[in-house]
Amino acid sequence: MFEINDDLVVEKEVFCDSIIYTVDNFYKYPDEVHDYLFNETPPLWKAELKPSHNAVHFEDRRLLKSDSRIYPVVNWISKLTKTIPDPDTPPNTISTNQIRFFDHEFNDIENCYWQPHIDLGYNAIIYFNKDDSVNGTNLYRPLAPERRGVPEHYYPWRSKDDLVVVKHLKPEYNRLIIFDGNLFVHGMNIVDKRYFSEEYRKNQVSFFAKPSKNY
Repeated sequence: MFEINDDLVVEKEVFCDSIIYTVDNFYKYPDEVHDYLFNETPPLWKAELKPSHNAVHFEDRRLLKSDSRIYPVVNWISKLTKTIPDPDTPPNTISTNQIRFFDHEFNDIENCYWQPHIDLGYNAIIYFNKDDSVNGTNLYRPLAPERRGVPEHYYPWRSKDDLVVVKHLKPEYNRLIIFDGNLFVHGMNIVDKRYFSEEYRKNQVSFFAKPSKNY
């Protein structure tokens, strides 16, 4: 099911002293992968953290499950980026992000960006929404200090005045994008109300330790 296409073309863009990788048509059988990953509604993400607006003004969900069939995918990305998988996560872990929003003034997409953050190292995202080339991932240059000590789902939106978009990574169905999530403050880009409905914005994600500078 998780077979990688044989004739992949890997685009590499040097950007701000790092490499951004883009690989289209990543999976050989993407519809099968999609159905396997998204055939059930996973738990709310970090539901134990309070206070929270998760399930009040939006639903942020994540599937976390073990499946040894994913290991060749993780290994392929690790070799490409000269990284190691996140040491705190077993390499056979499947992880998804699934989010949708309720039509409420809390979700102010005109004036705010969703939850800018950094991660351990390289992030690998495979997008799974068809006919969406705009609600991808933004890389930012922050203009204001990071907000600390606030639960993740209590104040997830940040004013657009606090951030400058330095790059937008465009989504496409079955597209893999890999970037340094520790170097760049980043977050999903919500530009329209497509996901203010029954439809979730869906992707698969893996995390990797900081890459070597010896590309």
